[in-house]
Amino acid sequence: MKLKDEEKRIRIKNETINIIFVKGFAGVKMAELAKKVGISPSTLYVYYKNKEDLIVSICSELIQEQMTISKENFKEEFSLELKLKSLWMQWIHFGVNNHKEMSFLTQVKQSPYYQKVPQNIRDDKMKFGINLIETGKKEQILKNYETEIILGIIDALLKQTIFFITSKQLKLNEKDVNMMFNITWNAIKH
Repeated sequence: MKLKDEEKRIRIKNETINIIFVKGFAGVKMAELAKKVGISPSTLYVYYKNKEDLIVSICSELIQEQMTISKENFKEEFSLELKLKSLWMQWIHFGVNNHKEMSFLTQVKQSPYYQKVPQNIRDDKMKFGINLIETGKKEQILKNYETEIILGIIDALLKQTIFFITSKQLKLNEKDVNMMFNITWNAIKH
């Protein structure tokens, strides 16, 4: 059995994200991907057993990387507003600076592939946000809407902020990002 080379794995990951950004999931053909990366198809199958494994593995890795950053930047002593703002800023920077990766995650989340992401990874991602929202509702800091609705409001305004910045309607600066966070905060606070 061939040994896995981390550089090749990263090239496979990046090329897959590029293809999906341009062509969607249908654009990923394992033989063509291998050729673009400069490896044989048999080598590609050393890394991923099939297209589904490829997409699910990349999604899982991206989610875990962002969750690690979220947890490292999380300060228990912060107010709920500052905790949410810290997460907000992290995702804004990720979305703006990693536009293709953010697009990839969004596409996977809206597809059947997302259900194939290991449950513990999906749960870890969701629990982090849900716990903050539930705490905010319990302490009457946040409106008593369904948690999914509050998360939906945050997600929609986050994605719109990223779009405004990447389309040059807003700048990635303190003033504009604070304005968009304040709109979000005002929509969910009690």
